[in-house]
Amino acid sequence: MAPTREMSLETKERIVKLLEEGNSSRMVAKDVGCSQSAVSKIWTKYKQHGMVVKAKRTGRPRKTSKRQDKQLKHKWEEAGANVCDRTVRNRLKEMGFQYRKAKRKPSLTPKHKRTRLQWAKERQSWTVDDWMKVIFSDESRICIGQGDDAGTFVWCRSSEIYEEACLKKTTKFPQSLMIWGCMSGKGTGEMTVVNSSINAQVYIDILDSFLIPSIEQMFGDNEIIFQDDNASCHRAKTVKAFLGERHIQSMSWPANSPDLNPIENLWWKLKKMVHKKAPTCKADLATAIKESWHQIDAEYCLSLIKSMPQRLKAVIKAKAPVLRPPFER
Repeated sequence: MAPTREMSLETKERIVKLLEEGNSSRMVAKDVGCSQSAVSKIWTKYKQHGMVVKAKRTGRPRKTSKRQDKQLKHKWEEAGANVCDRTVRNRLKEMGFQYRKAKRKPSLTPKHKRTRLQWAKERQSWTVDDWMKVIFSDESRICIGQGDDAGTFVWCRSSEIYEEACLKKTTKFPQSLMIWGCMSGKGTGEMTVVNSSINAQVYIDILDSFLIPSIEQMFGDNEIIFQDDNASCHRAKTVKAFLGERHIQSMSWPANSPDLNPIENLWWKLKKMVHKKAPTCKADLATAIKESWHQIDAEYCLSLIKSMPQRLKAVIKAKAPVLRPPFER
């Protein structure tokens, strides 16, 4: 038998009104188009509760048991439940799962994972004071309009999606600038716009003009450890010789590990700050970058350095897969 349609609240109220006026249940049933037994049930409930009661909707019945739900968490096909896609989504939501956009992270080979794990274990005893002696560096490219990569959401009707106020403008080939910068737990160091491709000699000029003054400003004559990644220009023999001549100790760095470098968080913050200034040309972009760089406070840099022990613990616990930085970006 097909399920009967639920009677509307208005119909129930009409039935009660007709009965209160002295009409018979047969006449009322004929008037509203329902069975006489349905009229009697509504009248009985009305007398019990003193009001017209709206029926509780039980919703779609469950097609899986609690035991099957537990099995579902591990493997749906082992549950033996004949369910539709919606049921699968509902059960996953009940278990705390959410449908999310996958995070983009560098691909790691088994060798990368072993190197990351070894690197983390060698420094797992380092305290925040130890990490305060490290100066982190990197290059990054900043584009005009960059900074809202997470997407822009607007409230609009389906007929309004292409209206001017509901659009996010994009540029096919946005103007951009490459920058180099460094930071430590004491704050930001020097930053410069790089107007050419970076080879070993250009990198040496950057270190000589901007790293050395940053070290002198933040650390004076104290010993420091310099961090940069494994880009070919960073690992050139001439670069190693330059650092050796200036008695700068260089830190080994695991490949494909930007998540371990706190300056990546700083780049994210810098790009957001630049985006808010809304530069429209390269000259404006360069000005916005320099102004934003000097506006980054030392407290923020210190909080990034304090996250280093936690990052290493996460690598060791996860046995070296790429991790989401503990410090919320």
